[in-house]
Amino acid sequence: MVSDTLGTSASSATAPTTPTRALPPAAYTDQQLYDDELREVFGRGWTLAGHVSEVAEAGQYLTTTLGREPVMVIRGHDGELRTLSNVCRHRASTILEGSGACRAAMRCPYHGWTYHLDGTLAAAPSARGFRSFDPSTVALPRFRTAEVGGLVFACSDPDAPGLSELLGPVEDFLVSLGLERLVVHPSPQGPRRYDDYPENWKILADNYLEDYHVPVAHPSLVRLLDVKNTVGDENHWSEWSTVPMRTRPSREPREREYQGLVRRMPGMPERFEATWGNVCIWPATFMEIYPHHVDTWQLEPLGLTSTRAVSLTLVHPGATEQDQRARALCHELQSDVMDEDVEITTRVQRGVQAPSYVAGILNDEQEKAVVRFQRRLRECLPRIGELEHEADG
Repeated sequence: MVSDTLGTSASSATAPTTPTRALPPAAYTDQQLYDDELREVFGRGWTLAGHVSEVAEAGQYLTTTLGREPVMVIRGHDGELRTLSNVCRHRASTILEGSGACRAAMRCPYHGWTYHLDGTLAAAPSARGFRSFDPSTVALPRFRTAEVGGLVFACSDPDAPGLSELLGPVEDFLVSLGLERLVVHPSPQGPRRYDDYPENWKILADNYLEDYHVPVAHPSLVRLLDVKNTVGDENHWSEWSTVPMRTRPSREPREREYQGLVRRMPGMPERFEATWGNVCIWPATFMEIYPHHVDTWQLEPLGLTSTRAVSLTLVHPGATEQDQRARALCHELQSDVMDEDVEITTRVQRGVQAPSYVAGILNDEQEKAVVRFQRRLRECLPRIGELEHEADG
């Protein structure tokens, strides 16, 4: 989970004549809807797998999950980047974990079946023991791969809209950042950080997407950012926004030190002079853009009330001590914000299960990104309409 100040786009919208209702509470607790989401939302959407610097050489790989399909994104000896099923064709063990590199082939840790980097079967121990076994017919299924601005995405649905269509104006925004020139800064856990939360994934997404709660829940962001001057652009599926930092020095020492250190890293567009930015890509990819680094976040549903956030920090390879200190302070401040959000979302997960609660009214200005997000969900998931009908009845 991340700072959520910047999710509200400044694009205009016609005010509805009736109140805009949030999703019914059952949308966060219904097992059938969760199963539909894995198939229709995550199974058909584009998922951020990682950064191009992580798969620059043959054998380097990333792993993620597309709905219920574990996949790997791996660079072949021919230089091609492929998304392959990460499930062994023998007895269904996953083959690779996390990110890393294979020397020449991928070996399943269960029975030792080995695959070439293009997904074809290289060897199966004791192959003579299998009746009518033709190794040439065995290969890991292949899915779609796309790269934009140094970010690598994967999709398991051959008929889903392409990544460019999904991004709309966000594509040009991402390309302008020059993220391909950056490198991954490792966390204490390794190249990427994994955080698990005991909430439905939509509760985390809803919270990220709006700034209505910021004045109440996040006083540090109020001191640092001029949220009222947020600007941005969006299409039906994705959006970007930027918000200027306040020029008045904060009264809080860490914040004041950060304000004095922050500066644009080489190649960062001028619009990010003392400005933070945000990108939201359907269904659950989020980015925080700072003058000195970029954080990416991908939500992965683990269960009806369990979600994993996989995050990367991208930095300039020539970052100075000043840049490193600014980044460290920023992460400290954002860690406090995350702690505040964890308390909020935990309360919401508990509250949506209350028998007395009915769907609340959304603020069409300060929760407009939530309105858009939930509209997309309703379009993709007829089950939500059924739950709303049941609630009204």
